[in-house]
Amino acid sequence: MKKLVAMFLALLMIPCLALAEGMGVQVIGGPEEETEPVSLDDVKLNVDVEIDGYGILRPTSIEFNNYVMVYPQGRDDTEDLYNSGNEAEYAILYMDITNTAMSPKDYLANYEVKAVFDDAYEYAGWAYQQNYDNRKWDAWNEYAPYAQKQNVLYGINAADNFPINPMYQGHYLFGCTLPNAVVNSKKPLRLEIKIDGNEIVYNIRK
Repeated sequence: MKKLVAMFLALLMIPCLALAEGMGVQVIGGPEEETEPVSLDDVKLNVDVEIDGYGILRPTSIEFNNYVMVYPQGRDDTEDLYNSGNEAEYAILYMDITNTAMSPKDYLANYEVKAVFDDAYEYAGWAYQQNYDNRKWDAWNEYAPYAQKQNVLYGINAADNFPINPMYQGHYLFGCTLPNAVVNSKKPLRLEIKIDGNEIVYNIRK
Protein backbone atom coordinates (compact mmCIF):
# COMPACT_ATOMS: atom_id res chain seq x y z
CA MET A 1 0.00 0.00 0.00
CA LYS A 2 2.83 2.40 0.89
CA LYS A 3 4.45 1.71 -2.49
CA LEU A 4 1.21 2.57 -4.32
CA VAL A 5 0.88 5.86 -2.40
CA ALA A 6 4.52 6.75 -3.17
CA MET A 7 4.03 6.04 -6.87
CA PHE A 8 0.85 8.12 -6.92
CA LEU A 9 2.64 11.07 -5.31
CA ALA A 10 5.53 10.75 -7.77
CA LEU A 11 3.12 10.87 -10.72
CA LEU A 12 1.51 13.98 -9.28
CA MET A 13 4.90 15.70 -9.20
CA ILE A 14 5.59 15.24 -12.93
CA PRO A 15 3.20 17.91 -14.27
CA CYS A 16 4.30 20.25 -11.46
CA LEU A 17 7.91 20.04 -12.62
CA ALA A 18 6.92 20.64 -16.23
CA LEU A 19 4.90 23.67 -15.17
CA ALA A 20 7.86 25.10 -13.23
CA GLU A 21 10.08 24.89 -16.30
CA GLY A 22 7.62 27.01 -18.27
CA MET A 23 7.03 29.64 -15.58
CA GLY A 24 9.20 32.32 -17.22
CA VAL A 25 7.69 35.20 -19.19
CA GLN A 26 6.69 33.87 -22.61
CA VAL A 27 6.08 36.55 -25.21
CA ILE A 28 3.23 35.65 -27.57
CA GLY A 29 3.13 39.00 -29.36
CA GLY A 30 0.35 40.89 -31.05
CA PRO A 31 -0.31 43.15 -34.03
CA GLU A 32 2.79 45.16 -34.92
CA GLU A 33 2.22 48.91 -35.13
CA GLU A 34 3.70 50.72 -38.11
CA THR A 35 5.92 53.57 -36.93
CA GLU A 36 7.59 56.46 -38.73
CA PRO A 37 11.08 57.64 -37.68
CA VAL A 38 11.00 60.69 -35.42
CA SER A 39 13.42 63.42 -34.35
CA LEU A 40 13.89 63.97 -30.62
CA ASP A 41 15.73 67.23 -29.98
CA ASP A 42 17.33 68.09 -26.66
CA VAL A 43 16.48 64.98 -24.64
CA LYS A 44 17.12 65.30 -20.89
CA LEU A 45 18.68 63.03 -18.31
CA ASN A 46 16.23 60.84 -16.39
CA VAL A 47 13.27 62.02 -18.50
CA ASP A 48 11.35 59.41 -20.50
CA VAL A 49 10.76 60.07 -24.19
CA GLU A 50 8.42 57.67 -25.97
CA ILE A 51 8.38 56.71 -29.63
CA ASP A 52 4.95 55.13 -30.13
CA GLY A 53 5.12 51.46 -30.97
CA TYR A 54 8.91 51.46 -30.75
CA GLY A 55 10.34 52.24 -27.34
CA ILE A 56 10.67 54.48 -24.30
CA LEU A 57 14.10 56.13 -24.17
CA ARG A 58 15.59 57.35 -20.92
CA PRO A 59 19.10 58.87 -20.88
CA THR A 60 20.46 58.22 -17.39
CA SER A 61 23.93 59.80 -17.19
CA ILE A 62 26.67 61.53 -19.17
CA GLU A 63 30.34 61.07 -18.36
CA PHE A 64 33.77 62.06 -19.60
CA ASN A 65 36.19 59.18 -19.00
CA ASN A 66 39.68 58.17 -20.05
CA TYR A 67 38.60 54.57 -20.50
CA VAL A 68 35.78 52.29 -21.62
CA MET A 69 35.53 48.79 -20.18
CA VAL A 70 34.09 46.02 -22.36
CA TYR A 71 33.59 42.34 -21.59
CA PRO A 72 35.39 40.03 -24.05
CA GLN A 73 33.13 37.84 -26.19
CA GLY A 74 31.29 35.28 -24.08
CA ARG A 75 32.89 36.39 -20.80
CA ASP A 76 31.70 38.17 -17.68
CA ASP A 77 34.72 37.59 -15.43
CA THR A 78 37.29 39.85 -17.09
CA GLU A 79 37.37 42.92 -19.30
CA ASP A 80 39.10 44.68 -22.17
CA LEU A 81 40.28 48.20 -21.36
CA TYR A 82 40.05 50.88 -24.05
CA ASN A 83 42.07 53.98 -23.17
CA SER A 84 41.49 57.36 -24.82
CA GLY A 85 45.14 58.40 -24.44
CA ASN A 86 46.54 61.60 -22.97
CA GLU A 87 45.17 63.92 -25.65
CA ALA A 88 41.52 62.83 -25.67
CA GLU A 89 38.63 61.65 -23.53
CA TYR A 90 35.51 59.59 -24.09
CA ALA A 91 32.12 61.30 -23.87
CA ILE A 92 29.68 58.56 -22.82
CA LEU A 93 25.90 58.77 -22.62
CA TYR A 94 24.19 55.90 -20.78
CA MET A 95 20.65 55.17 -21.92
CA ASP A 96 17.86 52.72 -21.10
CA ILE A 97 15.35 51.71 -23.77
CA THR A 98 12.08 49.91 -22.96
CA ASN A 99 10.76 47.94 -25.93
CA THR A 100 7.12 48.92 -26.57
CA ALA A 101 6.92 47.07 -29.89
CA MET A 102 5.16 43.72 -30.15
CA SER A 103 8.30 41.78 -31.07
CA PRO A 104 11.91 41.60 -29.84
CA LYS A 105 14.16 44.44 -31.02
CA ASP A 106 17.91 44.73 -31.43
CA TYR A 107 18.44 48.45 -30.87
CA LEU A 108 22.04 48.34 -32.09
CA ALA A 109 21.32 46.56 -35.37
CA ASN A 110 21.09 49.88 -37.21
CA TYR A 111 22.60 52.89 -35.45
CA GLU A 112 24.90 55.89 -35.91
CA VAL A 113 26.57 58.08 -33.30
CA LYS A 114 28.43 61.35 -33.72
CA ALA A 115 29.45 64.34 -31.63
CA VAL A 116 29.09 67.85 -33.02
CA PHE A 117 31.28 70.60 -31.56
CA ASP A 118 30.60 74.30 -32.10
CA ASP A 119 28.16 73.40 -34.90
CA ALA A 120 31.16 72.71 -37.13
CA TYR A 121 33.39 69.83 -36.06
CA GLU A 122 31.99 66.29 -36.22
CA TYR A 123 33.41 63.17 -34.58
CA ALA A 124 32.24 59.62 -35.31
CA GLY A 125 31.10 57.57 -32.35
CA TRP A 126 30.24 54.06 -31.22
CA ALA A 127 27.83 52.18 -28.97
CA TYR A 128 27.76 49.16 -26.68
CA GLN A 129 24.94 47.18 -25.17
CA GLN A 130 25.10 46.24 -21.49
CA ASN A 131 24.00 43.05 -19.77
CA TYR A 132 22.71 43.66 -16.25
CA ASP A 133 22.52 39.88 -15.72
CA ASN A 134 26.31 39.60 -15.79
CA ARG A 135 28.10 38.99 -12.53
CA LYS A 136 28.20 41.97 -10.19
CA TRP A 137 31.87 42.35 -9.33
CA ASP A 138 32.96 45.69 -7.95
CA ALA A 139 34.68 47.94 -10.50
CA TRP A 140 36.38 51.17 -9.47
CA ASN A 141 35.41 54.35 -11.28
CA GLU A 142 38.11 57.01 -10.85
CA TYR A 143 35.48 59.74 -11.34
CA ALA A 144 33.29 58.55 -8.49
CA PRO A 145 34.21 58.05 -4.82
CA TYR A 146 32.61 54.62 -4.72
CA ALA A 147 32.83 51.24 -6.37
CA GLN A 148 30.29 50.50 -9.06
CA LYS A 149 29.17 47.11 -10.30
CA GLN A 150 30.70 45.90 -13.53
CA ASN A 151 27.38 44.82 -14.99
CA VAL A 152 26.00 48.40 -14.89
CA LEU A 153 29.26 50.04 -15.96
CA TYR A 154 30.76 47.85 -18.70
CA GLY A 155 29.65 47.27 -22.26
CA ILE A 156 29.49 43.81 -23.82
CA ASN A 157 31.20 42.55 -26.96
CA ALA A 158 29.11 43.23 -30.08
CA ALA A 159 29.00 39.48 -30.78
CA ASP A 160 27.06 39.06 -27.51
CA ASN A 161 24.40 41.70 -28.27
CA PHE A 162 20.86 40.41 -27.79
CA PRO A 163 17.35 41.62 -28.71
CA ILE A 164 15.09 43.12 -26.07
CA ASN A 165 11.71 41.45 -25.61
CA PRO A 166 8.49 43.48 -25.51
CA MET A 167 8.15 45.58 -22.34
CA TYR A 168 11.65 44.62 -21.22
CA GLN A 169 14.35 47.25 -20.79
CA GLY A 170 17.68 47.30 -22.59
CA HIS A 171 20.75 49.18 -21.38
CA TYR A 172 23.23 50.95 -23.63
CA LEU A 173 26.11 53.38 -23.76
CA PHE A 174 26.74 55.73 -26.68
CA GLY A 175 30.02 57.56 -26.98
CA CYS A 176 32.63 59.48 -28.96
CA THR A 177 36.35 60.04 -28.56
CA LEU A 178 36.95 63.79 -28.28
CA PRO A 179 40.15 65.91 -28.17
CA ASN A 180 40.89 67.58 -24.86
CA ALA A 181 40.33 71.01 -26.42
CA VAL A 182 36.74 70.00 -27.22
CA VAL A 183 36.17 68.50 -23.78
CA ASN A 184 37.53 71.56 -21.95
CA SER A 185 35.88 74.18 -24.18
CA LYS A 186 32.73 76.05 -23.21
CA LYS A 187 31.38 76.07 -26.76
CA PRO A 188 28.32 73.98 -27.71
CA LEU A 189 28.74 70.21 -27.81
CA ARG A 190 26.08 67.62 -28.55
CA LEU A 191 25.67 63.93 -29.22
CA GLU A 192 23.52 62.93 -32.19
CA ILE A 193 22.31 59.34 -32.09
CA LYS A 194 20.32 57.67 -34.84
CA ILE A 195 18.62 54.32 -34.09
CA ASP A 196 16.56 52.71 -36.86
CA GLY A 197 16.18 56.15 -38.41
CA ASN A 198 15.01 57.80 -35.17
CA GLU A 199 17.20 60.80 -34.31
CA ILE A 200 18.03 61.57 -30.68
CA VAL A 201 19.97 64.71 -29.74
CA TYR A 202 21.55 65.15 -26.32
CA ASN A 203 23.13 68.55 -25.63
CA ILE A 204 26.21 68.16 -23.46
CA ARG A 205 26.72 71.93 -23.62
CA LYS A 206 24.55 74.59 -25.25
